[in-house]
Amino acid sequence: MSFVPIPIRDNRVHFIGRQGGTWSCAITLIQYGVDPPTPIDLTEYSVRGQIRKTFTDTSPIAAFLCSKVDDLAGKLNILLEAETTAALTACKTPVDATNYANADKSGQFVYDVEICKGTPEVVYRAIQGIIFVDAEVTRLMKSL
Repeated sequence: MSFVPIPIRDNRVHFIGRQGGTWSCAITLIQYGVDPPTPIDLTEYSVRGQIRKTFTDTSPIAAFLCSKVDDLAGKLNILLEAETTAALTACKTPVDATNYANADKSGQFVYDVEICKGTPEVVYRAIQGIIFVDAEVTRLMKSL
C-alpha cells in the first residue's frame, strides 16, 4: 500500500506516503452528534484537497484528485499520481507506523480535504493532518 492512514482523533488522520507510488484513499464522512452516527450526504457538495509544506505557505505543493464515490453513503476518494509523489521531498530515514512521530521535518507536509457547497460557498474541513513521505529507491532511469 502506497498511502497508509494513521487515525489520530476527530477528523485528524496522518498518512505515510510512499514516494513514487500512486496515493489513493477511500474516505467515508460520518456525521457525529446524532444517534446513531450517519454518513454525510454529499449530493450537493464538491470536494477539494491540497498539500503544502507548512500551513502558512501561499502555494500548494500538490492537489489531490478528489472524487465522490457514493453521495448518500458519504464516500469519496482522494488520489495523487505517482509522478507527483516522486517529486516530493522524502524523510531522510525510513518512515513507518511505529516511528513516524520522530521523522525528520524535510519529508513532512500538511494537508486537508474540504467539502464545499452553495453560493456563497460554505466550506467544511472533512479531514486533515500530516503526510510523512517515505523515500523511494527505484526510479526511472534516463537513457544514455
